[in-house]
Amino acid sequence: MRVLVTGIIAGLDDTKYIENAIKFCKDENFDVSYFNLVTEIERTGNKKLDMLLGTTNYLFEVIREREYRKIGYELEKNKISNAIIRVPATIQWNRINFKLKDHEEIKNFIKPDIIVTLIDAEWLIRERFEKAPENNLFLNRIKEQKHTIRDILSWMNEEVSLSEDWAAYMGVRHYVIPTGQDPRSISKLIKFKNVPSFYASYSMTHCDKEARDEINNVIKRLSKYGLVLDPQAIEIGFNYDSVEDKEATYAYTVHRDLHWFVGKVDAVVAIHPYAERPPLSTGMMDELGHARDYLKKRYMIFPPRNLSPFTTDSYIEKGHIFTNADEFFLCLEAEGFKPLSEGTKTKK
Repeated sequence: MRVLVTGIIAGLDDTKYIENAIKFCKDENFDVSYFNLVTEIERTGNKKLDMLLGTTNYLFEVIREREYRKIGYELEKNKISNAIIRVPATIQWNRINFKLKDHEEIKNFIKPDIIVTLIDAEWLIRERFEKAPENNLFLNRIKEQKHTIRDILSWMNEEVSLSEDWAAYMGVRHYVIPTGQDPRSISKLIKFKNVPSFYASYSMTHCDKEARDEINNVIKRLSKYGLVLDPQAIEIGFNYDSVEDKEATYAYTVHRDLHWFVGKVDAVVAIHPYAERPPLSTGMMDELGHARDYLKKRYMIFPPRNLSPFTTDSYIEKGHIFTNADEFFLCLEAEGFKPLSEGTKTKK
């Protein structure tokens, strides 16, 4: 499968993540080609990104079009069906967010099967801004501008939003994946067609070690059946420069989990392995409520047998509450879900 990967092009540490995803494929003798639009642009004209951003918008657009067509030519000439194509959807430059309206070129020449936007914790991104290599003028300009947490959140939001528009225009699925997740999250999207997707919902605030181990075991088992988005893959910050940064981070976190994660997957799996305390997480119940409104499948692993009718008849579908993980996986297979190794693989 051809996976178009977007994500802000500063502070993300995406290169290492993509390299690991490709390595996992190659370890299984599954060939994957890799193209990076910015690298190709800089190599062809021998001009770095900061210089190109100083030209007219028209010239930069023409250069991008040329490189998209060259990548498309390589894909077709070599009959490459499995590839990662890394491109930016937006670029933050001199405090202006440039939208790269490249959807026509991408649709006609890259022809992706799926689009993935990579994200990371805003505070980690800001830390990486401060570690820009001396020889990279673009990253040093980003460093000099001292972006606030709100600036970084806004850039990521713009990146996701435009990538989402691209996917809708091309009629392909769009996922938002934190780089804190296992890189196999992307490699399985390359290797398999129509990968089922799940969001793991559970209490992040109240969780002892025994419960967390049980939750992690469920997620590990579930990952054999498809893509699993795990909220612990992206860590919220706690030290803020201002009240405005804290408010922006909280609002972003809620929006991300409810719309970028829950809103894009096939099913939400709530895991609450407590017979008594703590009570059901408000975040988990809100995620289940949004999953219901998005018409997603909803499952819940929850030991108590005396359940609220609001849980059994509203938040969760009939027959989808289980006292343990084994019951849940029996139901999943009965509904037709199979481990990916038994599914449809794309050609090597």
